[in-house]
Amino acid sequence: MKILFMTLLYLITSFAVADDVKIELNPAKPVAGEMFQAIFRIFTNSDSEPVINFSPYKVEVVGKNNYGIKTSTVFSNGKFSTSREMTVVYELAAGQPGSAGLRDINVQVGGKTIRHPSLSFSILKEPEVAADVFVMADVPKKSIFVGEGIVVRYYLYSKVPVSNLDIKKYPKLNSFLKRFLQEPDRSERVNVDGQLYIRTQIYGAKLFPEKMGQLKIDPLHLSATVMSSRSGDPFGSFGLGRETRVKSVSSEAIPIEVRPLPEAGKDERFTGLVGKHEFDLQINNHRLIVNEPLEVKLTVSGGGALENMEAPPVFKHESLEEFESNGDLKIVNADEATKVFDYTFLPKANFTIPASQLVLTYFDPETMRYIPVQLPVPEIVVAGGNTKETKKDTPTEQDKAAGADVTLPQIPKSLSGPVLEGVKSWKSYLGYLNLGLSLIALIIALGVIFKKGHLPTFSSHTIPSSFKKGTFQLSDFIHWMAPLISKTGKSPLSLIRDSGLSQESKSYFIDLLNSNDYKDYSHSKGQFKFVFKSSSFRELDKYIQSVKNEDTTKST
Repeated sequence: MKILFMTLLYLITSFAVADDVKIELNPAKPVAGEMFQAIFRIFTNSDSEPVINFSPYKVEVVGKNNYGIKTSTVFSNGKFSTSREMTVVYELAAGQPGSAGLRDINVQVGGKTIRHPSLSFSILKEPEVAADVFVMADVPKKSIFVGEGIVVRYYLYSKVPVSNLDIKKYPKLNSFLKRFLQEPDRSERVNVDGQLYIRTQIYGAKLFPEKMGQLKIDPLHLSATVMSSRSGDPFGSFGLGRETRVKSVSSEAIPIEVRPLPEAGKDERFTGLVGKHEFDLQINNHRLIVNEPLEVKLTVSGGGALENMEAPPVFKHESLEEFESNGDLKIVNADEATKVFDYTFLPKANFTIPASQLVLTYFDPETMRYIPVQLPVPEIVVAGGNTKETKKDTPTEQDKAAGADVTLPQIPKSLSGPVLEGVKSWKSYLGYLNLGLSLIALIIALGVIFKKGHLPTFSSHTIPSSFKKGTFQLSDFIHWMAPLISKTGKSPLSLIRDSGLSQESKSYFIDLLNSNDYKDYSHSKGQFKFVFKSSSFRELDKYIQSVKNEDTTKST
């Protein structure tokens, strides 16, 4: 009897310390589009971390979790032997029904390799009973054009109480421009195949396909704690006797066909926007002097991919210097966004741009046509530059060569009033009048000097107040530097470099102007942060005033 007992103890001990691996599926019959678990149980006497290797066949590995170690100790042959059971759980998902499995399974632990036969199983098209919890992506259209936006929302459907949602894997949504939606969580009761469910939105995005062909809306994988009553429990309907379990679910991948935009009707006026959009063009002033900034604002509103839209050209003229335009995008909701383009131009000479129309087009997928939008552009007239006047009372050589009938203006023979000849015009006395006013101003200035005993000083109060409040506008800066720009014809950046400012102030303003070029929204641009440095602004203001005083002295 004693020998039999020792033999059994030896066999039990040998089994307890033998290296082995077991694999279970949960649930045993996986369903396409729903996550399931492959539970690895590794039995070993080693205390090292196991390394699990396998090749998934027609399944995707979504996640991995370690669920701890169970340790048991057995006394045998005068020695204690320790056996460990390690549990590792892999989250898996299959997109299509059919045969699937895990191949080339082996576990490396304690310098040994434990091999396991390939595991084969079937993926069901749908569960044998109606699911109490599942996830589904709502896609309104399955065939769209390149650049056309669709709103995709992922919903959790449940017939039982659900808590502790844990999103294991978000959809990748490659090949789409993604605009994530910040929408409030809301739940509603819906009917699915005759079953009542509570539907809760858990994720949403507006997608714009950026290439043609067959794309897909990727699945979303999550796990949730589900509460359910035990079968046959008479108190289940009262909320008693319920048990909780963690269930892993996934949405199905949805194919999308992306078609190219038609070539007929597409030209350089096409903005790249798909769907109805509205445009508004505003110009601050169309009568300017040389070096006075011309500011233009273009506002575009609609549901298209405004993130990709670049500023369309408004004016093109050799004497009109254009600074980099800035685009500011504001998203209102899933179907409405606004992008504002701010242009700044600086005229360098006298010229006139005739009134015209700025035509921009978008593609309407409903009518399959490119819709033009005409924006009126007023005549732009720039004056005040140093240009020689051309005589208009003599026919030009071109007029003569063209044989034009050119008639010089004649003094009218009869007038409603008498024409006085030999009488000096009042304009001939303007010189004397100006001289007299200058003498009076000089006498007043000398009186002030003699009274105070020193020359008057002037305080600078011309720094724009917006700068002091922490707001930098290029147009205000150009207005402020207008005396220097008008005198030299140089750009603000060149004036700063050639000025007599301190090196510290030069570096400050050069960095400020360069950084302003990247101050607003675009794909790879950051947002400009302006810090008002009073000492540098006072130094530049003093320099501007000195140039103005110098010009005033020369003119007198």
